[in-house]
Amino acid sequence: MTYASGPRGTWLIVFAANPERLPMTAFDDTTGMQEALQPLLPGVEVEFVVGRDWASDPLALGTWCIYRPGRLAQVLPDLRTTEGRLLFAGADSAKAWQSFIDGATESGYRAARDIDNHLTG
Repeated sequence: MTYASGPRGTWLIVFAANPERLPMTAFDDTTGMQEALQPLLPGVEVEFVVGRDWASDPLALGTWCIYRPGRLAQVLPDLRTTEGRLLFAGADSAKAWQSFIDGATESGYRAARDIDNHLTG
């Protein structure tokens, strides 16, 4: 996703579903990152790479939830389904800003509205 863009260039945030395909062991591997981005951004010129291997971090044990293209549309209805009086809320079930605090807030508002609707009939 685009983090910031301006006259000096664009900052991207990139996640790999398969860490072996985009290893973050060599943080100066601009060539590898450029090759990985070419199919998505033909002609891209990578000037530098800053990264972290969150999957191997023993304290983090991974990063936030990132869905493959089209996957969220498949699973979101199930993530938002109620089970009787049990309602689910969480950043990963938000319609926008999944896995961020903004998404958690949106999901909490949705769950609160659904609880209110359930209680008032």
